[in-house]
Amino acid sequence: MKFAAGAHQVIWRMALSLVLCLPAPAMADLPRVETFMLSNGLEVIVIPNHRIPAVSHMLWFRVGAADDPPGKSGLAHYHEHMMFQGTAKFKSGEYADIISRNGGQQNAFTGHDATSYYVNIAKEKLALVMEMEADRMRGLTPSDEDAAKEKQVIIEERRQRTDNNPGALLGEQINAALWRHHPYRIPIIGWMHEMHGLTKADVLNFHNSYYHPNNAILIVSGDITAAELKPLAQKYYGGFKRGTLPPRRWNQEPPQLAARRLELRHANVEQPSWSRSYAADSLASGKTQHALPLYVLAQVLAGGKSSRLYRAIVVEQKLATGVDVGYSPLSIGPAEFSISAIPEAKVSMEQLERAIDKEVATLLETGITEEELTRAKTQLKADSIFERDSLSGTANIMGWVRISGLSIDFFTRWPEHVDQITAEHVIEAAKQTLIDDGSVTAQLLPGAKATP
Repeated sequence: MKFAAGAHQVIWRMALSLVLCLPAPAMADLPRVETFMLSNGLEVIVIPNHRIPAVSHMLWFRVGAADDPPGKSGLAHYHEHMMFQGTAKFKSGEYADIISRNGGQQNAFTGHDATSYYVNIAKEKLALVMEMEADRMRGLTPSDEDAAKEKQVIIEERRQRTDNNPGALLGEQINAALWRHHPYRIPIIGWMHEMHGLTKADVLNFHNSYYHPNNAILIVSGDITAAELKPLAQKYYGGFKRGTLPPRRWNQEPPQLAARRLELRHANVEQPSWSRSYAADSLASGKTQHALPLYVLAQVLAGGKSSRLYRAIVVEQKLATGVDVGYSPLSIGPAEFSISAIPEAKVSMEQLERAIDKEVATLLETGITEEELTRAKTQLKADSIFERDSLSGTANIMGWVRISGLSIDFFTRWPEHVDQITAEHVIEAAKQTLIDDGSVTAQLLPGAKATP
C-alpha cells in the first residue's frame, strides 16, 4: 500500500538480481523449494530458510492494472487500498494495527500483471496472519465512507507522485507511445479523470471476479516447512470454493513500424534528461530466448563505472553526469529496454544522443568481449550478495517467476541458464531489440508547466 503504483518494476528488477546474482554455492546452500496445491486450486510454495525464527507470507493474485475494465483505469490499485478497509470480522485499519502490535511489517503493491500482499513476522504469529488474510480474500466489506475516503487517498497519491513529478508524467507518455494497443500503455495508478469515477461497487465487482483461491499463489519463505504449512493453509484457505474467473483478453501489440519522439517541458524540471525506450521481449512474451541476454546487455552497457556507456559518455567524453539502462524481463506481456542519461551543462540533447547512438552502433557491429561478459555476470553477483538473506526478497522473486508463467525450475536452476549465455546471444538479442522503429525517444526539459 505504501509502494508507488509503479514501484513493482523496481521491485522485480531488484528481485531478479537476487536470482541471477547469487553465487552458485550460495544458491546451492538454500533448502529445496517445496510446493503443494489445495483442492480449490490455491498454489502454495514454501521456501525454507531456518536462519531466524521468522517468515514472509506473500499472497499473490493473478490480476493487476492490465485487467482494469475500459474506462476504469486505476481500479486494481484502488482495490488494493480497499483491501485494508475492513471485513465483517476486522474493522477498517485493524489489519495493519494487529500486524504492527505483533511486531510484523505489512504492505502491498499493484503491478500490471499481478497484485501482492505481504507480511514479515515471527513464525509463531503466522497463523494470525493467515486468518486475517483469508478473511479478507472472500469477506471484503468496506463502508461507503471508507470507500470515498480511500478514493481521495489514491487521487492525492496520483497528484503528489505523478502530476507534480515531471519525470513520472513523461514516463506515462512514453508508455502510451511505446505501447499503442497493449494495456501496459495505461498507468497503473490510473488516469485522473477515470479515477474520479471509480466506485465501491466497482471495487466489490472486481473483488468478486478475481479474488478466488484458484487465482492466487501463496508463498511463504522462512523458518517453516511444507509439512508445517500445509495444515495451516488447509485450515484457513482450504474452505473456499473455486471461482469462475473472467478470461484475460489483453489486446496484443501490433508490429512496431515507426520511431516516435516526445518532448515534455515543465516548470519543475531543474535538470533536463534524455531517454530512449525500446519494445523488447520478456521471459514470457515474444522471443523469450532474448530475455536473459538482454539482462546481461543492460549490465554491459551501464552496469558500473567500467561499463560501455558510462566509460565512454561520462568518463571519456564528459557528455553526461550519469547514464542508466533499465530492463525488467519478468512480465506476462512485452518488456521495455531503456537507455537514459543526464547531460552535462552546456551539452545539447542532440550531441548526447549522437554519442549514445554511436556507442550502441559500435556494440552492434563489433560485439562484446568475453571480458565484458564475465565482468557483467560477476558484477550482477556482487550487487546482490547481501540480499540473499532477505525472506521477502526471495518470496518476491518467486512470485514474479510464477506470475510470469515460469516454472519453479527457473528459480532453482538459474546458474545453468546464466552459464549458457554467450556474447553471441547478447548481440543477437541487442540486434533484435535496439531498433529505431521500435523505440520512443524522449526529452524532459525546463519550461512552462504542463497541464496534467
